[in-house]
Formats: sequence, C-alpha cells, structure tokens
Amino acid sequence: MINTDYKEIFNVDKAVLDAIDPEIHKLLLFWKSREDKITVHTSGSTGNPKKINIYKNQMIASAKNTLGYFDIKDNSTLLNCLPMKYIGGKMMLIRAILSKSKMVLCKPSLNPINQLDTEIDFIALTPLQLNYLLEKKHIFKKIKLAIIGGGLVSENLISKIQNLTTNCFQTYGMTETISHIALRNLKNCTNKTPYKCLKDVKVGANNKNQLIINSKELDIENLVTNDKVKILSNKEFLFLNRTDTIINSGGLKINPEEVENEILKSLGDNNFFIDKIKNDKFGEEIILIALKKIKIDLLIESINLIKDKKIQPKKIYIVDKFIFNDNQKIDKLKTKNHAFKLKKIHTLTT
Repeated sequence: MINTDYKEIFNVDKAVLDAIDPEIHKLLLFWKSREDKITVHTSGSTGNPKKINIYKNQMIASAKNTLGYFDIKDNSTLLNCLPMKYIGGKMMLIRAILSKSKMVLCKPSLNPINQLDTEIDFIALTPLQLNYLLEKKHIFKKIKLAIIGGGLVSENLISKIQNLTTNCFQTYGMTETISHIALRNLKNCTNKTPYKCLKDVKVGANNKNQLIINSKELDIENLVTNDKVKILSNKEFLFLNRTDTIINSGGLKINPEEVENEILKSLGDNNFFIDKIKNDKFGEEIILIALKKIKIDLLIESINLIKDKKIQPKKIYIVDKFIFNDNQKIDKLKTKNHAFKLKKIHTLTT
C-alpha cells in the first residue's frame, strides 16, 4: 500500500510503484508527456480483449464529470485497487491528480485491503472485490463513497450494503466511454431505480432497444452498445440485459443475470454463474458452472424453486477454480472451457 498525493506520486521511485502495479509509472509518464493518446485494453471477460485509443482530453472530461457529480474537492483522499491496465484504474488515478487529492494505492487483487488507517473519500471496486471486502465491514466506516462496476451487482450483494454508512453507486460504462457515463444509487434501490447520466451525456435506443450514447465532451457520437435498455428520458434509463449474453433456447430468450438472481433469492452462496452450450434440438441450452466448494444439495434446491421451469439450468458443471483475468473479472469463456475438460457434471431431472 502506498500513501501519496497528486504531486508526490510523480516523484515516487519506479520500483516502489511497480510493486503495486507496473502500469502506474507508464500512465504517469504519459500524463506528463506531450502525447495526446494512450492505448487501453478492454477486459475481455466475455470475448477477446481489444485495444482502444483514448485521448487526454476525453480522460480529463470524464474525470471532471465524476468529480463534479460527487462534489469531490481538493485535499480529498482517493483509494485505487483496480489494475491500471484498464480504464477503471487509469481514471481513478487521473481523478486524484485533477482533484489535487491525496491517494492510497493498493495492489490489485480480489481481496486488496486488509486494513485502513486513513479516511477514504472515494473508492472504486468490482463486485467481487466488494463481496470480499464485506467480510471486513468495519473498513467501510472509513469509506465515504464507493462506486461499483465491471460486472453484475446482484440483488444479494445490494442487500448486504444497505446498512453501511458508505454511499454506494453502481456504474454504467465501458472502455469506449472512458469509464462510466451513468450512475445508479444502490441505497434503497429497486429494479426500477434508473441509471442517471453524467453531465453532457445523453442516451437513446434503437429499434432493438440497444442503448445509444452521445457526449460532445467525451467525443462520443451515436455509440451503439450491446446492452438492452428501457429509456426513461435522454438522461435516465433502466438496464435490462446484454444482448450478446442472451441465451436463445428453442426461441425462448433467457437473461443469465435474471436466472442468477432467482437462484440467489434462496441461496446465500454466489460461487456460480449461468452460461450456455450448444444444443442440437433447442439451439442453445442453459447451464450453471459452480465452484466445487458450493453445497450442491442447496444449489439444486434453489434451482428447483425457480417458478419458470423453462429457465432452470438442467446441467451443473463443477470446477475446482474460477479463472480470472487481471481485472478481477471471471473469464467466463476460459472457465467454461476448463469445466468441459473436467467433465464433472450434475444433470438435473425435471
């Protein structure tokens, strides 16, 4: 863990920074240089990672949008435990620099913080990091604001944060939008609680209900996403599902996140995820991949409690581990391929 600030970080020895994350020094060199763009990698959690060029003026506009939304002022303290290779980690560092803040840098991992000796005004976490951190709830007494992004924030996880004093917001964004462009307050929220766009960002949808994003400041024009939404206004929307993860089984469109939430209603263990395999009869078949430490009897019981039998997974693949990319997201494709090699399958009868 490194405690520094927006000025001193440029003087920290490279070896010290590299011990936390080798990408920190690279980003600092870029920020001081006359270069106007930097290459950023997408996470690759659902497909092959891509390289995208991001410009300084876009990063500045994005950072100012977030800092303004949360009224983060000079001398605040920001903590980053996200990898700098990706846009989420990069933008936390840039926000700290532009807001003239103190900063705490932690080595990125699923469980990055053991203790906190200082008050934190702003932290960014993945849902998996949040889940681990909730095992040490006392830490949240020192955290004023947390944004959570990079994956599904389940109803079960949302319920766990309701009694925290920390303000918690779910983010919507991607590498192409230079981090998040909308936020959703997770305190006292329901499935009708919308994402609200940041300054200058406007949204719409096409005839397939795919979200379209526009922002002059971020230099984004008619960016069509893979996300299906319900537009409430040009500044608010409800997220429905990702179109590229929908399972089409015999013409029935199944949202894997909805199935996961149905199971989590009665199962307090989130060591699983829903995926699909090819099926000669139905085109695609819904499956569940779970860690071997999960209580299989309770899992099957929770699956059987799903009222709509058509969305119940009929096969459970057991794996010894989930494979993560270095952005602390489950690499579902690699984990699924690993499951196929292990061939440890429970077939559920209907």
